[in-house]
Amino acid sequence: MVYLLLDNPSDSERLSFLSRHIHAKEVYSPVNKKLMVAWLKGAYRCLCLSEPDDCIVCWYDFQAVLFYFLELAFFKKKRKIVCLNILLKDKDTWKNKVVSYMYKVMLSDMNVMASVTSKEYGVHVRERLGINKELFLLHDVFYDSYTVKSAVRVNPNTVFCGGRNGRDWNFIIKVAKAMPDVTFHLVMPNRLFKEYGSRLPDNVNGKSNLGVDDFMREMCSCEIVALPLDTEAPAGLIVLFQAAANKKYVITTDTMTTREYLSEGRGCLIPNDVRTWTKAIRDKLGRVDTNMEASEKLLKFLNKECSVNKYVEQVNKILDRLQS
Repeated sequence: MVYLLLDNPSDSERLSFLSRHIHAKEVYSPVNKKLMVAWLKGAYRCLCLSEPDDCIVCWYDFQAVLFYFLELAFFKKKRKIVCLNILLKDKDTWKNKVVSYMYKVMLSDMNVMASVTSKEYGVHVRERLGINKELFLLHDVFYDSYTVKSAVRVNPNTVFCGGRNGRDWNFIIKVAKAMPDVTFHLVMPNRLFKEYGSRLPDNVNGKSNLGVDDFMREMCSCEIVALPLDTEAPAGLIVLFQAAANKKYVITTDTMTTREYLSEGRGCLIPNDVRTWTKAIRDKLGRVDTNMEASEKLLKFLNKECSVNKYVEQVNKILDRLQS
């Protein structure tokens, strides 16, 4: 039996394609203000429902880690685990060192298979953890729902930055301060908006916790999408995909993950240097034709490499390998 363990019940409709195609029974983590509690309860619920030798496909990578160690603590026989798209960050903190050790123990187990969203990041994870483990390449899914259906007026001389994880908000605010004649639209989580909102420069339009539709309309109203990142781990991919679906030009931090998607003229990859970013933004504002050319290249790449069919095909390959 195959189970699909979901960390967020609201993902059920969006991910039904996966459970349907891999013939998996969905198991949801309960809603809880404390995410760790929700993830642990979901993992334990899945452990209680499943039997030894069942396959557990974990949508959220850290929940796979929690599932693995709960199983070690309370159950004698092991399930087989698929950890989808590792998101382990490089941080020199005691917490990250503990988490990294947990990933290393889990990934060293022959009953665990895992995927990464870029080849280069997969090599990095193996070297960092010191493991000799095949990590399957599994690009994130490019959904049709990322396209805004209604027309949105594009305001000239505008830059959008939004999202949750891995954004370097301090950096994009510095860039905005260096470009007072350009309007920046920043959409951030509420807790970060409380931190930064009161000290945003006059040319920044800051918002928080927008719904998906409003978030995408805000993005589509701007000329350029900017994604400055503070990690080499996968971050910003959903916004990158949303931008591509709506043919927005993307400027982002050059990382092991973003190179997988934006190389070969599909966008702009640059280091987090204020002068470099201000130059790149000025070079691209108003360049409708060349920006559209790059956006269409990115859209073509995503339609080919990140389709639902390709995603399901690769997950089934991982399951076949694990069960053989």
